[in-house]
Amino acid sequence: MNLGITAGLVTAGLLALLLLGIPIAYVLGMTGIFGLYSATGGTSAWISLTSGAAMHLSSSSLLAIPLFMLMSAYITESGMGPKLLDFTDKWFSKMPGALYNAALAACGAFSTLSGSSVATAGAIGGVVIPEFQRRGLNVKRGMGAVAAGGTLGVLIPPSTGFIIYGELTETSVARLFMAGIIPGLSILAVFMIYTMIVSHAEERKAPPSIQPDVTWVERWTSLRQIWSAIVLMLAVLGGIFFGVVTPTEAAALGALAAMLIGIYVLKGLTWKGVHRAAVRSIYSITMIGTILLGGLILGRAITMLGISQDLVDLIQSTGQPGWMVIIWIMLLLFFLGMFLDGAAMTVITIPLLFPVISSYGYDPVWFAIVFVVNTEIGLLTPPVGMNLFIVKAISGEPMSDVVKGALPYTLLLLMMLIILIIFPQISLWLPDLLMGPR
Repeated sequence: MNLGITAGLVTAGLLALLLLGIPIAYVLGMTGIFGLYSATGGTSAWISLTSGAAMHLSSSSLLAIPLFMLMSAYITESGMGPKLLDFTDKWFSKMPGALYNAALAACGAFSTLSGSSVATAGAIGGVVIPEFQRRGLNVKRGMGAVAAGGTLGVLIPPSTGFIIYGELTETSVARLFMAGIIPGLSILAVFMIYTMIVSHAEERKAPPSIQPDVTWVERWTSLRQIWSAIVLMLAVLGGIFFGVVTPTEAAALGALAAMLIGIYVLKGLTWKGVHRAAVRSIYSITMIGTILLGGLILGRAITMLGISQDLVDLIQSTGQPGWMVIIWIMLLLFFLGMFLDGAAMTVITIPLLFPVISSYGYDPVWFAIVFVVNTEIGLLTPPVGMNLFIVKAISGEPMSDVVKGALPYTLLLLMMLIILIIFPQISLWLPDLLMGPR
């Protein structure tokens, strides 16, 4: 069969199966197998499929994903979320929008231990949303803050999104982790500044019905609750950044340390909790693993069919400048983010887009950051914004209120995306400083 026709059929089949509501992992695998069969003409497709998928799935880099998930599950079962929130609530108690900003800061801190937006939103939201209601605060804004704060889990390391991107593009995961720190903290700061500004005017008109009076002694005492989390975060990320351990080794040590801290230091992790954490991690990695396997099959088909190179040639033949190509790519990712989760969007688009980015000379680390920020936006945009559904399930409020609460933060994320595109050194300065220029 003509390769051009095959490529068209693969694309049409992918879209048709997605519209039919078939699970994304099966869609990717089925279209990829068809493409491989057509490209290689029979049994060699299965040989290619087996060797290619096995090579990628046996990668030590990907082993970090289930280990970081296990670390996150142990931390969640240990009750670290409420302790982080209590700490940030005490330290932000005197500023406008205290509890909103406490929730945002707690999400940022929990992100360094989870690598997952859904886990972050669930762990912090489950504690703070009832507290918004108890204190008579604007629950709509609070839900938006939790949903937005949860998105930091895919940008602030350790991020599973960066691990998948690094595996697909052969980019250093340690460098990607470093690149995510300053953009992640910058986005958190923008969220908090906005929240303080809007809360200041609101609280002057109608102060919260409950305003906790916190002393400095209580603030410093609250630090004792989270010292173990700080040590764990510094050990895992510091070990990676200074080259002491690989990301996979850090994930393994982090999972073991999180279990021991939960059992013997926090004393909130029981052996039943250890079992629940393991089961939850198995479910999560099975979902991501099947999506990744399907994506690897499709990616191999795209390569063998020459679709990615044809796309590069087509775009370059139009004579469009690189900045215009970036704009079109960002618009495409924004649209796809409304319907696909981050893992699915990564394995579908990166095999196609990465050769285009490389042909224009853009830095793959910088592109990883703007790509992940786009997936953050997808977590806040209906109809498939996962963080919106997590917050709705916790709060019991109408979805329309959750979306309205998250809208200002979605616009702030769009603003930060534009800034990160225009000023790539925001992303590249730290990895270049610690690891040297690429």
